[in-house]
Amino acid sequence: MKTARVSNDTVAPGAAGPLPRALAGLLKARAYPHPVGAVSVIETPISWVVLAGEFAYKIKRPVRYPFVDQRSAERRHWLCEEELRLNRRFAPELYLGVCPIVTGGSSARVHLGPTGAEGVAEYAVRMHRFAAADVLDRQLADGRIAPDALETFGRTLADIHATLPSVTVDAPWGEPESVRALLTGNLLECAAAAQEFRGRRSVLALREPLEQRLAQAAPWMAIRRLTARVRECHGDLHSRNIVVREGRLVPFDCLEYEPAFRWIDVADEIAFLASDLAARGHAAHAHAFLGAYLERSGDYHACRLLKLYEAHRALVRAKIAAFAAALHHGGAERRTLRAEYERLVAHAAAALSVRHPRLVLMSGLSGSGKTWMARQLARSLGAVHLRSDVERKRRAGLTALERSDSGLAVGLYAAEVNERVYDDLAREAYDGLTGGYTVIVDATLLRREDRRRFAELGAHAQAATYLVSCTAPPQVLRERLQRRAAAGQDASEATVAVLEWQRGQSEPIGADEPFESVEVESTDPQAIEKVLARLGEGAAA
Repeated sequence: MKTARVSNDTVAPGAAGPLPRALAGLLKARAYPHPVGAVSVIETPISWVVLAGEFAYKIKRPVRYPFVDQRSAERRHWLCEEELRLNRRFAPELYLGVCPIVTGGSSARVHLGPTGAEGVAEYAVRMHRFAAADVLDRQLADGRIAPDALETFGRTLADIHATLPSVTVDAPWGEPESVRALLTGNLLECAAAAQEFRGRRSVLALREPLEQRLAQAAPWMAIRRLTARVRECHGDLHSRNIVVREGRLVPFDCLEYEPAFRWIDVADEIAFLASDLAARGHAAHAHAFLGAYLERSGDYHACRLLKLYEAHRALVRAKIAAFAAALHHGGAERRTLRAEYERLVAHAAAALSVRHPRLVLMSGLSGSGKTWMARQLARSLGAVHLRSDVERKRRAGLTALERSDSGLAVGLYAAEVNERVYDDLAREAYDGLTGGYTVIVDATLLRREDRRRFAELGAHAQAATYLVSCTAPPQVLRERLQRRAAAGQDASEATVAVLEWQRGQSEPIGADEPFESVEVESTDPQAIEKVLARLGEGAAA
């Protein structure tokens, strides 16, 4: 991105300046209906972004590329309106409207309201301005944002996705064959661009594993398209297109010019950000984002496609880095771009590599520390965390923190409901394992039959299976349940009465059960380290 900074007294020297002569008046403070100090212009391949006071004005450039044609004034106006429509779904507080830039016999100026007899030179998307330091990539680089913020954003994005229109049966987007053509075409384009770094061979080496993944994923893509998982998404969701505003992460700059780039599987959308975060060295942030998105949406089937899309998105960004490097024949900028390219290609290769996930079953009475321990293990292992309390509420149409007021062994906790919840957990666990993720199933699993079900699932998925049996002193169990109920900030509705009932239902773990069993006292300060040691250092996400 090229940035030209000018004062409000500068006269634009025709096409050689930061703006064409017809728009040069926008470099003057008087061109705006609000206070303005210095004016800055950011130039991108398809836009000029004029920064004036508290606002930014994004003007489409009259250019043509293989992916967009903006040569006609009508097309540029329509693209401004489309950009506003799309982005207001994600960032209504940022995108204020489309406004004309008028001449009226004098130099260009921004006009709010009806234009009357004045001539319209262009249209601009009017936005609230924000500091470059508030963009997520800078926040991450400066160490100013914690994984918790990405966790909150994961939930927010899942809620937004649920409101977006899904693809119609007659539309071309999301068809497995078109996705295959897009992904293989991108790999070949990346290989061609990689010649800039003499890296063509390393990119082409990824073609075979990519095509193997595509063949495996084709039926899953078809199912997801039919079940409304292909939606009109953001389309370009990475850390340079998310800004921190009032403590929240807000996406901006949707792809307005090509519908095929935004009518995508939501798995592709979330994989883009996860890939970007992980490739930048922020695996904890990526895990927090994905875990929260999956838990909120319940779309664990997406796990089957995430690594494929992560590889694709990493190659997209690698290609862009190589293209940018071609404009720099030496110096620090070229070295930075080469490092970015190499990092992204390495991430794509890792995403396409053969993985050996594990299935970790958490077992124990309510209050024994299962969920706390599962969360810690999930962070360490990069695992998908499935929780019976959350899935039980989802099945009933409740959010995780809503109360069901069900009695002991009735309502949401009746035996037949338990069976269906465990069916859901087993299906979701298989989705995660099939996608190459280690999966943690967080449930009481007090009955031998329930444990057997998941052990067989692990064997079918060819995943090493472990059972972590959590314990705590009786008084600790009671105190934890009482504190949790008083706080009202947990999906579990277990009470001391439930705890006593569970004791009567519990069946001891037999030596003949088909998994390695690890018993751990959750009050032990070294509990997590001991479990990880038993799981082995080779546990793979």
